Amino acid sequence: MSTQPDPQTLIRSSEGYEELRRRYFNARVPDVKPVEIWSPSTTADVVAAVKSANKKGLKVGVRSGGHLFPCLSLVQNGILIDTKNLNKNFDYDQATKMISFSPGHTVLELSDQLKPLKRFFPAGHSRSVGMGGFYLAGGQGCFLRGWGYTSDTWITQIEVVTASGQVVVANKKQNADLFWAAPGSGQGFFGVLTRIWGRTIAAQKLFDTTIILDSTDVFKSLLRWALETADKVPEYGSDIFMATFYADKDAPGDGEASQAKRVFLALNQTIHVNSIDQAKILASPWDSLPSEFEPFVITRVPMQERTWEELWDLQESFQPHGQGERYKVDSILADPEVSYEKIVDKITPALLDLPTRKSTGTIVFLDYFPDEADQALSLPQKLSVTTMAIWKDPARDVAMDKWMYDAYKEAEKVGRGQYVADYDAEQRPTKIMSDTALKRWFQIRAKWDPAETFIGHRSFEKSQNIDLKL
Repeated sequence: MSTQPDPQTLIRSSEGYEELRRRYFNARVPDVKPVEIWSPSTTADVVAAVKSANKKGLKVGVRSGGHLFPCLSLVQNGILIDTKNLNKNFDYDQATKMISFSPGHTVLELSDQLKPLKRFFPAGHSRSVGMGGFYLAGGQGCFLRGWGYTSDTWITQIEVVTASGQVVVANKKQNADLFWAAPGSGQGFFGVLTRIWGRTIAAQKLFDTTIILDSTDVFKSLLRWALETADKVPEYGSDIFMATFYADKDAPGDGEASQAKRVFLALNQTIHVNSIDQAKILASPWDSLPSEFEPFVITRVPMQERTWEELWDLQESFQPHGQGERYKVDSILADPEVSYEKIVDKITPALLDLPTRKSTGTIVFLDYFPDEADQALSLPQKLSVTTMAIWKDPARDVAMDKWMYDAYKEAEKVGRGQYVADYDAEQRPTKIMSDTALKRWFQIRAKWDPAETFIGHRSFEKSQNIDLKL
C-alpha cells in the first residue's frame, strides 16, 4: 500500500489532495491526476522532489500561481511540484536596488514588499498571478510598451533545480544557455525555477483615464481609429488596454446569454508618472474623439490618481473567479507588418461576437521587437489580441472550444504567433518562438534534460514550421 512520502507531499489518498490538485484559476480542471503533489518550502525540498521523481521514473510538472488556463502542469501518473510556498523570503539590496524573490510570490505579495520601499518592478496585471509562470512566459508586465518584457529588461539572474536534481544559477555569463532558454518557454521549461533576481526603479504615482463606447454598430471604424490614436501615445510609462464586453456583463444572475446584445469598447490608458499634469500630456491623443463617434459614448472617466488595488479590481472585474467559472482562452500577437485595416477585419469575430455574457476581448499594445540573441522569446509583436470565453455549465465546453477555434483560425491570419502563456497545442498549434529560436531551444532542452523528466516541451513540436499567412 502506498504511503505519504513526507508532510509536504500529498498522494491521491491524502486529505487535501484533490483541493490542491484543483488549485487553478480556471474551474475547468482536467481529470489528470499526479501520483504525488509536492509543496516544497526550500530549494533542498525541490531537489528531493526531482530526485524522487527520477528514482521512481515519474515525469514532473511545475505550478506557481495556477493561471495557466489549460492546467498543463498536471501530469498523469507523474508528480506536481507546487511552488506556492517555495523560498518565500524577499530580499532587497539597498545599494544596488536589486530584489530577489520566489517563483511562488504572487503579484500582490511582491507589491506588498515593494510598497514600503517605494520601488517599482513590472509584475503582472492580476494580483494572483505567480511570478514563476509570469517570468517563464516572458512577462507581459506593466508598462511593457516602453520598457519591454519583464524577462528582457528587468530580470538579471535565476536559480534553477535541473532535471538531474542539481542546483544552478543562470545569468548572462553563467549557464547562459539556460538563462536564454527560460523566458518564452512557459509550460515547456525543463527545470524548476526556485529564485529570481531583478532590477527596480523608483515608484511613481499611478493615473488612468477611460472612454467607454457602444461599439456594436461602428465596431470596425471605431477600432481602427482607436488603434491609430494609440500609436500617437508616447511609449514610456503608459499601458494601453482596449476591452470589449457586453453591456450587461455585470448584471445579476447566472444567465450566460447577453440580453442587451450591445458590445461596449473600453479604451483605457494607465500611466506611471509623478503628476496628473504629466499624465494628461501623455493621454492627450485621446482628447480628440471624432464627431462620428460622439453619439456612442457611454461614459468618460477623467484622468485620476489610482492605487494598484483599484487597478487590479478593474482588471479582475473582467476575469471573474472562484464561483465555478470555466475558461477558454486564445490569443494572437499581431504582425507588425500587417495594416490595421486587415488586422481589424480578421480579429472582429473574436472581439465582437463574444460567445457568452461574461466573455471579454482584449487588445494590449506591446510594440516589442526582441533580439533573438538575448532570449528565446523572439517574435516581433505590435499588439496582443485575446479573448476569454467564460461560462459555468460543463455541457457547453465543446461548443466554447469550437467557437474559440473558429474565431482564432481567422485571427491568426494577421498574427505572428502567440504569447506562450496562452499556448494550447490541443486547441490551436501556432508559433511561440521564431523557427531558429525554437530549434536552438530544443537543443538546449536536450542538453539539460536528456531523459525528459519534464515533458511540457512535447507540445512545442506542433509549433514548428507553421506558416501563418493571409
